[in-house]
Amino acid sequence: MIKRQDLVKYLDELFNVPTTPDVSYNGLQFEGAERVRTVVTGVDATGEFFRQAAAAGGQFAIVHHGLFWKGREWRRIDRFARATVTALAAADLSLYALHLPLDGHPELGNNARLAQAIGARLGAPFGDFLGQKVGYVGRFPRPLTVAAFRQRCEKAIGPLLVHLDHGPARISAVGIVSGGGWDTVTDQLVESGELQAVLTGEAIHQAVALCRDRRVHLFAFGHYATETFGVKALGDHLAAKFGLVHRFIDVPTGL
Repeated sequence: MIKRQDLVKYLDELFNVPTTPDVSYNGLQFEGAERVRTVVTGVDATGEFFRQAAAAGGQFAIVHHGLFWKGREWRRIDRFARATVTALAAADLSLYALHLPLDGHPELGNNARLAQAIGARLGAPFGDFLGQKVGYVGRFPRPLTVAAFRQRCEKAIGPLLVHLDHGPARISAVGIVSGGGWDTVTDQLVESGELQAVLTGEAIHQAVALCRDRRVHLFAFGHYATETFGVKALGDHLAAKFGLVHRFIDVPTGL
């Protein structure tokens, strides 16, 4: 068991929360139980997640997508927001959000763990957003065929949603940015000739021409699916370090 404020302090320091630029208000977003025995983790702060977190006996929830976003703040407590707050309060559940700090962490982050999951060696930081790198380049000891790369990814992440098949026959280096990360990779992809592929969550219209012109594959495995890795790793880390129980709450979106 650990005090809530001690857990918050540890997370703030581990992820440099106060000094990391982001569109999310990272850190503690809702204050619940004073003492924490069970940490629950998930991707999205939703009513369904909170209901399952309460059923799992959680006192402290960590999510990648929290409730409060800069420029998109709740402007009034309507019946839907009220239901969310009521669910949190009824469960006495704290809510802690980690957006970009979790994407880019070199050990516990979504992109570092994605690289590990597909058997790639972690290379240089990749994908710039708000003046910081949020992803990584993954390198393979031996180049993979496109089919072998896809097979590795589907085994680690889940079904492929979109493949922009514009790259070469073999892949030795891939830029990895989870979620909706395409906008973060554009400049670096244009400048670099070392990558044969980009692994991300979502594909957008603007990616097609750039991938075609630069002869780069884009593999999109879903925003949700690519962003389960960090919270799972963090929950397991906290459980081992502080003797806590960790429960990952899976509420997939299919996207």
